[in-house]
Amino acid sequence: MLLMVQASWAERAVVLVASKDFPADNISTLDTRKIYLGVSVAIDGKNIRAIRWYNDERLNQIFLQSVIAMSHRSYERRLLSMVLKFGSPRPVEVDGQDELVAALAKNPMSIAYMWKRDAESDTRLKIIRVLWQEN
Repeated sequence: MLLMVQASWAERAVVLVASKDFPADNISTLDTRKIYLGVSVAIDGKNIRAIRWYNDERLNQIFLQSVIAMSHRSYERRLLSMVLKFGSPRPVEVDGQDELVAALAKNPMSIAYMWKRDAESDTRLKIIRVLWQEN
């Protein structure tokens, strides 16, 4: 039993996902960071939108520390600053996997992050890159 628990923890990973219609197969970690901070990043002249699955505290903590390199409080202040200074849009916030997948389908120029096991189980999504993996 202990070996199964350790194996499942070893497979925990956070991935960047998009709908199957997303026009790129890769986005750098730096561009991902920019997008989630409200900086415009475009593919084929179309800006990429960020979506956050905000109700999973562990997922968000890993994403903020590993990709954004900020605490939650610092991140929220930075987003507010970008909105006030430049009118940058905040990431769309969803509270469940179904809502996240629907938002990605509605805007194929959107990206989101989620647990790898959840992304692999949904055929409407494609994994762009692994953002974090537990060793």
